[in-house]
Amino acid sequence: MYRLFSLFVLSFVLQQSVIAEEPVPLKIDGQTFAEYKYIGVPFKPYIATLRTPAGRNVLRDAPHDHLHHHALMFALAVNGCNFWEEYGKPGKEITTAFKAEPASLQTELDWATPESKTVLKEKRRISVAKKPEVVLLDWQSALSAPDSETVHLDKSNHHYFGLGIRFDQTMDKGGRFFNDTGKQDGDIVRGDERLTPCRWTAYTAKLQDKPVTVAVFGHPKNPVPTMAFTMGDAGKSFAYLGITLNLHRKPVDVEPGKVLTFNYRVAVWEGEVSAETVEKEYQNYE
Repeated sequence: MYRLFSLFVLSFVLQQSVIAEEPVPLKIDGQTFAEYKYIGVPFKPYIATLRTPAGRNVLRDAPHDHLHHHALMFALAVNGCNFWEEYGKPGKEITTAFKAEPASLQTELDWATPESKTVLKEKRRISVAKKPEVVLLDWQSALSAPDSETVHLDKSNHHYFGLGIRFDQTMDKGGRFFNDTGKQDGDIVRGDERLTPCRWTAYTAKLQDKPVTVAVFGHPKNPVPTMAFTMGDAGKSFAYLGITLNLHRKPVDVEPGKVLTFNYRVAVWEGEVSAETVEKEYQNYE
């Protein structure tokens, strides 16, 4: 009897472990449109999948060429500690509180150095919504100092720190970036990597054999102006889209007792949509 009970307990524990390792689904009317992964991650929680209105995932997690590219993620450098790359001595975004509803989640994170010192606090809110033609994901990161010292979001040579998207492998080639300015007039940083001041930037490409369009909006009330990071438009590398805090040019301080809140929206359409369609959706975000 004791042996049977022990086997039952072991089975139950294993089942709970498997369940806990699965990403948390964000659902609308019972259908999953995004998944958030925070248990069992080595360095940072992230949105592991994001789906079109037809249910097709546009994200790719930890590809072999850049294992630290986790689908849809948010990371920076803080007080000299790199939370983006995952080699050398990276920091960790540690979940300390978590609550999920069917279509949204709220979580708190300690950004900790390899020495386990918390250098930044974050309250993160993520939610999904769906219209007939577009899926919308809202991401909010509210950053604060953990104690009485000013926190430095560091100036560095990493011009891509912020919110970033790694696309499905089939979207890497043959895609096209476009933005609200009507032209790509930003700075070429290296190769086909470009920084462009704008209100929103979109990428359209074929996912498998059918096109999709993904746009990222920076809210106009964010503490720093929206600066889009794009790469892959020359067709010689993988495609990447992000909103950077432009820290390689100017550091940002988080003062004690104050909160810096960054809001972003990711919109996903089936098909290749026009700039006018993206702009109309952006106007709804403002």
